[in-house]
Amino acid sequence: MKSITKYIKYLLVLLFALSLYQCEENYTENISDNPKITLSVPTAPGHAQYKVQVESGYDITVPVKISSSSNLKEFKITKTLNLNADPSFGDNGVMTVFNSDKGKDFDYSFTYIPSTQDVDQLVGFTFTAVNNDGSVSESDLTLVVTLSPRDNLPRKRWNLKSVLWVTNPDHPNQESISDCEKDNSMLLNADGTMSVDYGTDTGSGNCAYDGLTVYDSWELTPDDQYFIRTSHGLFTPDVEVTDTFVVRTLTVQQFAIEQTVDLSVFGGGTDEKFLYVYDAGPR
Repeated sequence: MKSITKYIKYLLVLLFALSLYQCEENYTENISDNPKITLSVPTAPGHAQYKVQVESGYDITVPVKISSSSNLKEFKITKTLNLNADPSFGDNGVMTVFNSDKGKDFDYSFTYIPSTQDVDQLVGFTFTAVNNDGSVSESDLTLVVTLSPRDNLPRKRWNLKSVLWVTNPDHPNQESISDCEKDNSMLLNADGTMSVDYGTDTGSGNCAYDGLTVYDSWELTPDDQYFIRTSHGLFTPDVEVTDTFVVRTLTVQQFAIEQTVDLSVFGGGTDEKFLYVYDAGPR
């Protein structure tokens, strides 16, 4: 009796394994590679799956190649955000690249700029092609979007931690921050405006002139190489002053910018460089 029971158990295991194999075989047979859609980016596990890591605010370009045994008649791209159609993309989440005869081969460059709304979300793009035989195929692209240092700037308060006199002839990179500046901070707003907080230690000594300069706007050049700030004097509102800084460090934790100033009237050089180092803190 025990041998019969044991035999039945083995038979059930064999039948289960066979059913799994048949399901996998049927699944493979149902996958269409005509038309064939190929993305020139890293692949991911699964059939026609791709994955790319990117930072917000920086465009990504994906070369797409489609080949078919008969003429292509439609190609569209669908974006999902957390598995739901993203209405901000294309027409309610769908962008139609073409819906007319395009021949058997088609090359396309898909460009997308991830926004801060995509950060740490499940961002997916489905590329769908249809040919004149009615065959449909799809390829899926997953974007892993992290917050870029650029987009992080308006999300933090930037606390002044150091002012280095880079070109000091006697002591290069000499720390030159005044005690009254150590509680200074700035806010760089998303709309391009900015403000400076001088803290509680202000209005005397080396900080006697705090508040006489009103800061109006800020801009980071597209290549992240320069930080441009505009301001005006409290008593000269019609005179705009533009200062340009070289960006030396730009991370989500630190922002360091270098300014060249003319100190010849004070006995210094005409091209003295100062490096302002800011650390990120809660806004």
